Amino acid sequence: MSVVRRVTVQFAVVLGIALTPCVHAQTLVWEDNFNGPSIDGTKWTYDVGNGCQIGLCGWGNGEMQYYTSRPDNARIENGRLVIEARREAFGGMPFTSARLKTEGRMHFKYGTLEARIKTPIVGNGLWPAYWMLGTIGVWPGRGEIDLMEAGMAAAIANGTANRRIGAAVHWDYNGSQADYDTSYTSPVNLHNDFHVYRMTWDPQFIRVSIDGQQYFEFAISNIEGASLHEFHQQQYLLLNLAVGGTYTGVTSPAAVTAPLPGKMEVDYIRLYQNPGSQLYVGAQHAVPAGRFGVFTEQTDISARLTFGQDAELYLWNNLIPIAQAPFEGGSVMAYRANAGAWFGLGIQSDYRNLAAYAGGALKLQVKTTTPSTFKIGINTSFGDSWVDFAAGGNQYGLVRDGAWHEVSIPFSAFYDLDLQAVKQPFMLVADPPAAPVEIAIDKVYYQSR
Repeated sequence: MSVVRRVTVQFAVVLGIALTPCVHAQTLVWEDNFNGPSIDGTKWTYDVGNGCQIGLCGWGNGEMQYYTSRPDNARIENGRLVIEARREAFGGMPFTSARLKTEGRMHFKYGTLEARIKTPIVGNGLWPAYWMLGTIGVWPGRGEIDLMEAGMAAAIANGTANRRIGAAVHWDYNGSQADYDTSYTSPVNLHNDFHVYRMTWDPQFIRVSIDGQQYFEFAISNIEGASLHEFHQQQYLLLNLAVGGTYTGVTSPAAVTAPLPGKMEVDYIRLYQNPGSQLYVGAQHAVPAGRFGVFTEQTDISARLTFGQDAELYLWNNLIPIAQAPFEGGSVMAYRANAGAWFGLGIQSDYRNLAAYAGGALKLQVKTTTPSTFKIGINTSFGDSWVDFAAGGNQYGLVRDGAWHEVSIPFSAFYDLDLQAVKQPFMLVADPPAAPVEIAIDKVYYQSR
């Protein structure tokens, strides 16, 4: 789905246009047949907005739609998932559509993935995509696998827009973006019927086919030499229908001539196990209600993070450790930040399903005398969400008198949290202070209702 600066690197890439073997006697480990009354929130969540909220206006590709979670743009209809792009002003954009993902709900490494999809009439300006992103790192270092994209500019130019599809991989190679892609032109218009897209992913290859016709193959076994670590880590699925953008070559609303509303329909998605497969299903890893320990040594908790195993503390900028007696136990986060530069830290963990904590609060002990502003945040599949502490303010129990005080922030105070997919359960940042700041933090935990 990404179309940005390209540094194409090829390592033992094999492209074969051939019939792929059928799947025999494989174990089905995850599926969605879209038979329910609505989209299953235990399997799917949404990206919402125009990308500006994460510093990628137009989602990094010059796209012209505002993604929503409204039924107008994504719904179950006649046993199928429907993603609908519409020409309507919304959120400052001239079009709306939807982008669904399984982030925090289902991730996997290796497997045979099969989907039955019907694309809309794409010429000119619609860009349906069925793709995957890695769960670790920052793009392109997290890795991307594009299984099916349609509406490319080259196909529009030669009159094959509704018959041509592409597949690609993107990764980091020595600090630069690396890409490999190819395309396939079908003998029939793809918008007239459903077609079966199948990916097989194992430690040696990523292969993609349509109706048994292979159109993409990429060798991934040379992990060190080709810097292909991204393709040996878990990824999650995405489905979306973009309007315009670099991939389509259509960059103004007036140039979008594809019939609207346009619908991308998905009949089913099924994942089968391959040798070496890993699978994470968030619904099967829900943390029980009670207390979830983020940075604490107390024992009366339901579960906790273990630093060095499933969590790490990152000092992002301008923080120097200082001596400070802990509030509890033997560890404390205590730092000095110099004047004139922003400071921040974050605790990164594996994905945590903390849905049982909705209605609860983030609790922590804070010791400081600084009058400076700062904010405390949580990162989930919806992105960063912050609560501001105004200059000199004593919100949520904070007292700036140099003694320990419990701060309790209800999760309702955070904007747009996805507690089913928590990635950074605690963050603290501040703009450059006018004077040095000392702050200590301890006993950080989540309390359910």
